[in-house]
Amino acid sequence: MDKKLTILDIAQLSGVAKSTVSRYLNGGSVREETGRRIKRVIDAYHYEPNVFARLSAKSSRIIGVIVPGFDSIVTPGLIEVIVAYLKRREYTPLIMHTGNDVQEEIKCIERLKNINVDGIMVLATSVTKEHEEAVEQAGRPVLFLGQRFQKGTSVINDDYHAGAAVGRYLGSKGASRVAGIWVSEQDLAVGKERRRGVMDGLKEYGISQMEILETSFFYQDAVKAAQELFARPVLPDTVVCATDRIAGGVYKVLGQKGIRIPQDVSVTGFGDYETSELLWPPLTTVRLNLENWGEVSVETMLQMIQKRPVSSLLVNSFELIERGSVADRKPAG
Repeated sequence: MDKKLTILDIAQLSGVAKSTVSRYLNGGSVREETGRRIKRVIDAYHYEPNVFARLSAKSSRIIGVIVPGFDSIVTPGLIEVIVAYLKRREYTPLIMHTGNDVQEEIKCIERLKNINVDGIMVLATSVTKEHEEAVEQAGRPVLFLGQRFQKGTSVINDDYHAGAAVGRYLGSKGASRVAGIWVSEQDLAVGKERRRGVMDGLKEYGISQMEILETSFFYQDAVKAAQELFARPVLPDTVVCATDRIAGGVYKVLGQKGIRIPQDVSVTGFGDYETSELLWPPLTTVRLNLENWGEVSVETMLQMIQKRPVSSLLVNSFELIERGSVADRKPAG
C-alpha cells in the first residue's frame, strides 16, 4: 500500500468497523482480540496517527509540557526523560517554552486547554494566585513539577532535606565562615526551601549565620556575585552554591585570584551535572534523580488522566556526592 494509511484502511484490513478503530486510537474501550488485530495492522504498516486531527477527539493522547527554558542543565535532562516515557506510553508530548516568564506560563495553560490536550505538566518557576485560577479553569489534570502546588498535585525535589544534608556535612567538616551564592526566594523550591535546609543543617553544628549574595541561575551572574564576594578583605572558608552552574562561576573567580579549592575555600553545589565531576577539584554536590523524577511525573500525570487517586505531593530522592572540593577543617585532636 503506497498511499498513506487511513483509519478506513486499518478498519478494512482488521475486519472491524471504522468507529472501532477510531475508538482504539483515542484510548477508548475495545475487546482485547479486536485491539490486537488493529495493533498488528498499525505495526505492519507503520501507521502514525494525525496528531492534530486527534485534538477534537474525546481523548487526544497529547500531554502539554510547559517549560521555563532550556538554558539550565536540569530542564533538558528532565524533559528528555519525560518525552521518552510519554512515547513509550503512546502519548505525544507538546512542549511549550515560556522564557522564564510567569505570565507566559499562565497563557500556555490556557492555550493547552483550548486545544484539548489530555493533561498539562508545568515545570514552574513559581506558583501564584494566577496559576491557581488557571488550573481551576483548565478542566483537565494539571501537574506541577519542581514547585509545590498547595491546591493540586506536585512532584518536587526534596530541596529542604538536600540542603540540610549539605549544611550538616559542611558543619561536620569544620566550616565556620560560610557564604551562600543563591537565587531569589521567589523560587520557593531552590531559593527558599533549599536555602532553609542548608541553614538548619549548619545550625546543628553551631553555625548560626550564612551570608547570602543573591544571583540568578545564569553563569555570568554567578561570576559577578563571586567577584563581589572575593573582593572583600575577609574571605569565607566555605561557599555553598544554589546550583552547580553557580559553583562553576565561583571556580572561575577563585582560579583567577589564585585562591585554592579546597585548601583556602571549600565549595559545594546542587545538581551533579556532567561537568561537575570534570571541575578541578571535582565538585562535592547533591545528585537529583532525574530519571526517577521524570518517570514518577509521567505516571502521576497518566493516573490523573485516568481519574485514579494520586498523592497530592510526591518527593524525588537525592544523594550527597562527596568529591574533592571540601576541606576537613576540624581542629586536630
